[in-house]
Amino acid sequence: MSDNKRVMLLIAIMAFVSLITVIITIGILYKAAFNEEKDRLTETAKSQARLIEEIARFDAIYSKEYPRGPREATLNQVLTAHKHYKELGRTGEFTIGTKEGNEIVFLLTKRQNTTQSQRITFDSKLAEPMRMALSGRSGTLVGLDYRGLKVLAAYEPVAELNLGIVAKIDLAEIRSPFIKAAAISGVIGMIIVCLGALFFLRVSSPLITQLIEKNRELEEALGKVKQLSGLLPICASCKKIRDDKGYWNQIESYIKEHSEAEFSHGICPECLKKLYPDYLEQKMQNRL
Repeated sequence: MSDNKRVMLLIAIMAFVSLITVIITIGILYKAAFNEEKDRLTETAKSQARLIEEIARFDAIYSKEYPRGPREATLNQVLTAHKHYKELGRTGEFTIGTKEGNEIVFLLTKRQNTTQSQRITFDSKLAEPMRMALSGRSGTLVGLDYRGLKVLAAYEPVAELNLGIVAKIDLAEIRSPFIKAAAISGVIGMIIVCLGALFFLRVSSPLITQLIEKNRELEEALGKVKQLSGLLPICASCKKIRDDKGYWNQIESYIKEHSEAEFSHGICPECLKKLYPDYLEQKMQNRL
């Protein structure tokens, strides 16, 4: 792999790590916000259910003379009170429903300060939170509401009046700010990585070029050098060297074969005195 490819791979890894970090961070924040919203909806549904039950008990004792009975007195008070209830966010809704035969009848569906009637078959795939509440269950879920939209909902039964209460908010509203934050963070992160990559390339490019040049010079130098290593068997008398095949070679022949060295022959002063004493004496006289 070339050096440029390594640099590009490093930049890609940095971008990937940054993206994963953003995704994990946004995911943790979303999970925290999701749980906080779930707790808020649960508290709303439970508190409203308990409040309506207390009102129903009161009306059962003190509103017997109401034209359509205590139950209608309670429902009338609850529906009137919730006409101005708007504390569940942009898409939040507080609904009250009852079961009539095989139908779920919504007595209150609060959407942008309007009240509308809605009937859905009990075994329909819609209105899952209300169906759970009218079945006497309490809890939270992510499912389809009566409009067919996916919501986070808390559901609670009202035993006194055979009602179900649901506090819910569109899942899209919970996700929206985190999707937007993830997109913005991703774009900013990529810009920072690109700027950092450009700066890194600008700073490192001369160094990489210099390293490539030095590496080329080193390879050329190593190509011109052959190293001798290990133990060389050499004759103690004639100084011949034994090769791997067992042959004895002149030392200059062996070194020349196993390296790039070249030999030129001369004679040292000691050997000159020993082998050519007359020549040495004549040379000394000539100097005088």
